[in-house]
Amino acid sequence: MFNFDRESQFSGQPMLLEDLNQEDIERLDIENLRVLSIEQVRESLPQVKRQLSTLQAIVDEAHDMTEEIEILLETYPPEHPHVVEMSELLGGLVAHWQKTIAKIENQGARVAGLDPGRIEWYGVIDTHLMLYSWTCGETDIEWYYGLNEGFSSRKPLIEA
Repeated sequence: MFNFDRESQFSGQPMLLEDLNQEDIERLDIENLRVLSIEQVRESLPQVKRQLSTLQAIVDEAHDMTEEIEILLETYPPEHPHVVEMSELLGGLVAHWQKTIAKIENQGARVAGLDPGRIEWYGVIDTHLMLYSWTCGETDIEWYYGLNEGFSSRKPLIEA
């Protein structure tokens, strides 16, 4: 548990769930959030990065497929076998998207953006519920921001 007698002058200290302040504890009960330690977040990062890459590829493929269906519909009716086949393939991509999102959420993460790829996890920082933040190109979890703030408000984590 966090030692409040030694509390740092700096903000950005990752903490454990038991260090969460009472107001935010009550929020957990209402919103049923999964809160992770910085160690758990870092452990999940490699797998979540791979799943994010999969999502980005699915989006690109779905975009191309949607354009192709639109072109086909200029010539053929919706029930034409080729239009139906392309639509079914697109449906399969949507199902793959949903499964990949579920895998990310099972890791306690959520996708905050695809271009560039950004991931968030709920965590306790300075006794408050915050979001750990990672974006493509970063090698580690080094940033956080408040629940009512945005990505542009990211602040660095301070770790002893």
